[in-house]
Amino acid sequence: MIIDLHRHLWSIFERYAAVREIAARGLVGGVHQHAEAPVQDVGSRAAEIRAEMDKAGVDRSCLLLGDYGLRLGEGDLSIEAENRLATDLAREDPEHFIAFFGIDPRRPGAVELFRDALDAGARGLKLHPCSGYSPSDPVCRPLYALAGERGVPVAVHTGPMAAPLVSTYASPIHLDEPAADFPDTTFVILHAGQRAWFPLALDMARWKPNLYLELSLWQGLLLEDEARFVGRIGEIKSGVGLGRVVFGSDCPGVSSVMPLHAWVETFRRLPEIAQRHGVEVTPDEVDQMLGTTAASLMGLS
Repeated sequence: MIIDLHRHLWSIFERYAAVREIAARGLVGGVHQHAEAPVQDVGSRAAEIRAEMDKAGVDRSCLLLGDYGLRLGEGDLSIEAENRLATDLAREDPEHFIAFFGIDPRRPGAVELFRDALDAGARGLKLHPCSGYSPSDPVCRPLYALAGERGVPVAVHTGPMAAPLVSTYASPIHLDEPAADFPDTTFVILHAGQRAWFPLALDMARWKPNLYLELSLWQGLLLEDEARFVGRIGEIKSGVGLGRVVFGSDCPGVSSVMPLHAWVETFRRLPEIAQRHGVEVTPDEVDQMLGTTAASLMGLS
């Protein structure tokens, strides 16, 4: 089974007018972005994603939602409506989709909304601290407690983001206290800290067994420097083992850098690619990264 633990229905550029305006002016994250018009036909988008998944051989896609409303102004849909789209889609088509609930923990009623989403079938929580809060803020703690109680993972963005989002709290160091205080809650370090904070993310995972690494946005590193990409895979293997890695794409936002099928194929070919650079990756480790570990974190058979 291949599980994409980090997928979105729509990119941030499609969801927020403020970000579309930035994209229209030039580079975002070093990549030319298109200022797409809003897309609100979930049926058409779901069909596009299924076709993309079929081409790549992906079995299940986890739909993650970043809540940027308190930083950017509310999106084209309310955060409640966007979450409902994901949970409804996952309930209608559980063979393809898994819903994570995305919320800014500072919103009134965030815990109750998360509980309702879990009751509706959500299998995880997504936090995006670039909206201006720390994952170690006490306001997050009831969410972590509920995630641990219900046995679902908490996926947290790490790594810098373009303005008007802020990177202050996107360092993985802000997950250290939650991981220590909620040992029965699993935390997924999305993007594994990116380039700026990867060594820190890995070192924290060495000391906190409930921290897992997700490698989306590493597509650019692979294209720029395959040897360095493989070297980091080797560091993870020797540091915590590749069984602590989950596959994610961050599509559609990163699709222009590398399409989903090419990113999946990279992981499938890791034993061969890594060998060229003196690193051993076994087929069993590939299976763990591509789906076995994620299935275990979410309690899937």
